[in-house]
Amino acid sequence: MRKTSLLEMLDMQPASVVPSDPNLGIVFDNMVSEWGGTRYAQLAVVLVHLNFLTYVHHTHHWLSKGDVFYGDHLLFQRLYLATQEQVDGIGERVVGLGGEDGVNLPLQVAQLNKLVKGYGMTTTIPQPSELARRSLLAEQNFLAVMKLAAQQLDEQGMLTRGLDNLMQGIEDLHESHVYLLKQRCKATA
Repeated sequence: MRKTSLLEMLDMQPASVVPSDPNLGIVFDNMVSEWGGTRYAQLAVVLVHLNFLTYVHHTHHWLSKGDVFYGDHLLFQRLYLATQEQVDGIGERVVGLGGEDGVNLPLQVAQLNKLVKGYGMTTTIPQPSELARRSLLAEQNFLAVMKLAAQQLDEQGMLTRGLDNLMQGIEDLHESHVYLLKQRCKATA
């Protein structure tokens, strides 16, 4: 019997799409379209993904155990705290540039719920060795979402210098998260 890969289990939700997957653009566009005519809807989608990353890393912080407990516990804490700090900056930019509709709580929760369901945590708790791999996948997908958001905003003439700077800073931090998680994954390979 063929084993189902993690990506197949994740049912092609935004958090499960491999960054190079051509469907990522479609998934991202669908999430943006759910915001209707909200200006800077791309930033609203980024906000949802940042909140998702915070929950993923915080949950992994709590689930860390075994021989690697202490190192993993601290790594995931570092990741969720750094990501959590970025939520407010994007949220304020969404409201400042696009208006209050961009932080519609029911829509944020609905999109976050789709990401969580796609993540696969509803049925199984991953083993400690799997936590870093799942966090890595979530970070890589987030970077792909950031790239799409920046491209769309730029194409629409909405990417101000300040917004571009903010987004580049966020991407820079998450690239360092990818590096740390790749190192962690190599340690158990």
